[in-house]
Amino acid sequence: MNETASALDPDTLFRRPDACPLEFSQDGLDLVPMSRETYQQSLFMDRGRIIPAARRGWRLPLPGLLDEFERRRVAQHPINFIFHIAHCGSTLLARAMDVPARTLVLREPFPLRQLGAEAAATRSGPRDPAIWRRCLALTGALMGRRYAREEAVIVKANVPVNFMLGPLLDLHSESRGVLLYAGLERYVLSILKTPMHRRWVDNVSAQLTGGIKATPELATEDPASLTTAERAACLWAVQMLRFRAALAERQTLCSLDCEVLFANPAETLRRCFDHFGVALPAADIEAIVGGELFRRHAKDPRRAYDRAQREQDLEQLRTDLAADLDQARSWIERAGLGDLAMPTGSAV
Repeated sequence: MNETASALDPDTLFRRPDACPLEFSQDGLDLVPMSRETYQQSLFMDRGRIIPAARRGWRLPLPGLLDEFERRRVAQHPINFIFHIAHCGSTLLARAMDVPARTLVLREPFPLRQLGAEAAATRSGPRDPAIWRRCLALTGALMGRRYAREEAVIVKANVPVNFMLGPLLDLHSESRGVLLYAGLERYVLSILKTPMHRRWVDNVSAQLTGGIKATPELATEDPASLTTAERAACLWAVQMLRFRAALAERQTLCSLDCEVLFANPAETLRRCFDHFGVALPAADIEAIVGGELFRRHAKDPRRAYDRAQREQDLEQLRTDLAADLDQARSWIERAGLGDLAMPTGSAV
């Protein structure tokens, strides 16, 4: 490795998760120091929200890093993924499955999001497929590191990653995933509830236009010509379509309706742990569900929030966003996408 990279011991980099990939930059990969405790404390792993173990990190030039990674023939390890369509309980599920010494949970690693966005950059995929594949392999290997051999790695992905499910899961034949989703109404209400959420819908729709148009059922759609409510419906539809296609192709995936998670968290957690090969006693699962996690907002633990409050909020949003719901439903009907239910038998 070059002089810059030598400050970070290559054996440690490729073997232990102490240096976490933070972001692909124009000329390299930025990493930050992490510990088991800071992984657990980091609700999200982008630059603004990750909690590193120390302030100073590393920037490794990408060409040299990729060459060293490939020269060493670093192995891929199986990873368990929580794929989701956004605002459907994924943060709650990921935090509930974060059990020290049993699982190592990475919540929305940003390099993975960058690769997903690049996969959806154009209708034909990444602009430089060869470099993209090399970066994906590097990212997969770095995410698969763990502190103990028996520890299961669980990666909570985010929306752009749904546009590269196949290549990501192809990194290791034993990688598994849960596809977490919401019905159209809950999704639209959750994703349009504030001006900030609406801006996110507009921005991510523009960013993923290539991937939307690459989806056969949506090939003629142009998100730029839609209202924000219609874009929300389009985002829901494209992700549901991609989830359904992935389920048909891979036995290592299962689906999960967020309504089931909210209504029966203990049984849902048990099934998710089983799917990921993590044997956790029933008493431990009951302790998780009966603890503070399920009485607080998953993304803002300072805020009291439970299932009753969630349903009360949704009821108010049904009134406040009635016009948006009508637009979303009408767009789904015009697009001929009335039935996007998950296949029978795919549920976790």
